[in-house]
Amino acid sequence: MIKLTLVALLTTISLSAFALETSKSYMSVNAGYSWGFNGKSVYTSYNNFTSNSPTSTRAFTKQPEGMVTNINFGYGFNEAMRAEVGLDWNPKIKSTVSIFNLEVKEIGGHGTVAYDFNNNSPFTPFLYGSLGFVSAEATIKASNAQDSTVLKENYPAGTSFYLQNAPGGTVNTTTIPFKKSDAKTLMTYKVGVGLSMKAGEGIDLEVRYGLGGKTQEWTPIQDLAVSATSGAAATGTYVLKTLTVKSIMEHSLTAGLRFTF
Repeated sequence: MIKLTLVALLTTISLSAFALETSKSYMSVNAGYSWGFNGKSVYTSYNNFTSNSPTSTRAFTKQPEGMVTNINFGYGFNEAMRAEVGLDWNPKIKSTVSIFNLEVKEIGGHGTVAYDFNNNSPFTPFLYGSLGFVSAEATIKASNAQDSTVLKENYPAGTSFYLQNAPGGTVNTTTIPFKKSDAKTLMTYKVGVGLSMKAGEGIDLEVRYGLGGKTQEWTPIQDLAVSATSGAAATGTYVLKTLTVKSIMEHSLTAGLRFTF
């Protein structure tokens, strides 16, 4: 039902917020930066992981941040109302969750509704709201003492850390450079404000600030371990059964060009 609702949304309307002429189609390209806050992780562990209980909740050591891009196709119904559908590509959203670094790639789409406040100045402020989805896939790596509070508190500078598979709680002897998670479709939402400015015939500049997040939890990490060594001697291994990412909110700031046909 959720996916059918999203498909219906993305094939109907959304609003962009540019000062367009009445009843004009357009295309826009935007890029910028996103930084998260309030992200938390819930994990279960076994063997000698640092948790005092089988299940523990912690905030991210480093909240997600990275470049975001989108291309939008829309239609202006009148001087204030716009409708658009957009395609999103966020190539590398980086974060640190306890002893793991995550690099998440997101591909998806959205619909946006907005309202322009037209005036006699060269600038047009607007409000907007979006609903959509992304398919997220994480590349998982071992963290280090600089990124991870857990490792920094327990290991001296210069200690190396290695990622390992840990099926059934037994750590394999062979380390792996990284592991990719299964892809997960996540619903997204965003509200925000923006400002557009005429830059030429049929061309507008736009800046948007957005506040949003994802509505679902996600478990990118299963049966992995991080082993620490100092020189040739092993100094410890942390084993994780599952890690679920939840409660992620994010700010975003983008700028781009819009071409009216």
